Amino acid sequence: MEKDKLNKENSAPISLPYSLKGKNVTIYRGGPESKTGRLIDVQSDYIALGTENGVIYYQAEHIKSISEDPIFNSMQSNLIQEDNIEYYQGKNFVGIMNNLKSKLVQVNQGGPESKKGILLDVKSDYAVVSTNDDGIVYYNIHHIKSIMTPQNNNSQIGDEVTNLVRQEYIGAPEFNQLFRQMTHGWVSINRHGPEALEGILVENTDGYFTLINNKELYRIHPFHVRSISFGPKGFLKKLNNKEDDNAKNSNEKEEKNDKENKSDKEDKNNAVDTDNSQMEKEKNSNKTNKNEEVEVDSSGEENQLLQINDLVETLNIPSVAGLFIKQVVLKGMAKALKLF
Repeated sequence: MEKDKLNKENSAPISLPYSLKGKNVTIYRGGPESKTGRLIDVQSDYIALGTENGVIYYQAEHIKSISEDPIFNSMQSNLIQEDNIEYYQGKNFVGIMNNLKSKLVQVNQGGPESKKGILLDVKSDYAVVSTNDDGIVYYNIHHIKSIMTPQNNNSQIGDEVTNLVRQEYIGAPEFNQLFRQMTHGWVSINRHGPEALEGILVENTDGYFTLINNKELYRIHPFHVRSISFGPKGFLKKLNNKEDDNAKNSNEKEEKNDKENKSDKEDKNNAVDTDNSQMEKEKNSNKTNKNEEVEVDSSGEENQLLQINDLVETLNIPSVAGLFIKQVVLKGMAKALKLF
């Protein structure tokens, strides 16, 4: 029994091309998982393909085809050696995923279950990935076709995964036990496609769970679930967009208030300047009127003196006595005229 188990663990699927190691191959003949690159490693249940965008680790049980271009390989006299490409090694696919913990990864190369995020944790049969739109996503490792490490992983993480390592998650030894901890909560099962579901998770019997959405009931088994997460799909992205909109509206409101305050201040300053200008005009006007009155008074006194002088000359008063009398008469008559 132990010997059969050991042989099973050490044996590789017939499809694994050990002879093609170090050569250029194409994984899959088409579809989102189809990639061409250098086969740099072949292990018991996975292969590693070096591409210009990074190293892709394919789980062997999902590989449908591997093709080689013998003419192209024969023409390459100086092929890039495998040790020129940095990559991780592990005894199996789970071991590879453990080596990628806390790093930015791309789960699957395309399709409904493709997702980019930080690989937070790896258990025996599921992985925990922190994403920027669905929050924490729990992937059934059995259904993961491939995983890769994008280039510049250690130096540039990117805006879409900023602070994702801070998200909290629940833990369980196995994927089906994870479901029990998520009962009575709103969950999203599978990311996209016809098998994607949302609803309240309720535990059933014989390892099955029931998903309730409005009047519809879905009976599911964890083994066939590709991924699961709390909340509706895309809730975190919507929440972040709402926070960004609120922050934007708050900034716009502050800018508007600043403009209004500035405008009010300018109006107030303009009003003060207008008042000061009006006061200055009134002051100058009063000053002008006063000067005009003084000039009128002076002109009136001169006219009065001329009239008195004419009167004295008419009386023909003698020179010395007349001059004295003239001055007295002039002063007296001028004073008398002022009284009237």
